[in-house]
Amino acid sequence: MSDGHEPDGVRRALDVLVFAPLGVALTVVEDLPGFVAKGHQRVEADIRNARAVGQFVVTIGRRAITRRVGGILQAPPPPSAPAPSGGPTAVVPRAPSRPDPDPADGTLVEQALAGYDTLSAAQVVRRLESLGSDELRAVHRYEASHRHRRTILNRANQLLDGV
Repeated sequence: MSDGHEPDGVRRALDVLVFAPLGVALTVVEDLPGFVAKGHQRVEADIRNARAVGQFVVTIGRRAITRRVGGILQAPPPPSAPAPSGGPTAVVPRAPSRPDPDPADGTLVEQALAGYDTLSAAQVVRRLESLGSDELRAVHRYEASHRHRRTILNRANQLLDGV
């Protein structure tokens, strides 16, 4: 080792600890604008893709909501109207007309049956027999103008017919 050459261990240590980090630092400094441009391109491409997917999902969702809400809001054709397919006229059952809600009925019903709007039809039907005729009429009108549950309406009618 007196020939002026460094031992292999020292040379490796210098390579790993000094020259490799220095080479990486110089390469990064030289190529930094390229790395920045590449990063911008990648992020912008990801954002474009995310926007396209988002717009697609919103469009599909809007169509589904429009179809569902449109079906609810559209009144059925009158029974005398011809079927759209040109075939025989389809019989469309008419929905019973609902009376306009009366706030007085809501108050009377809430007094007679606390928490009425949270009760199931079975719970309401069980309690109807304990009501007087005015309360039964109020329950009938309130139910007819709100949820229109047939079991409640039918039982209230039965009890009112017996009065």
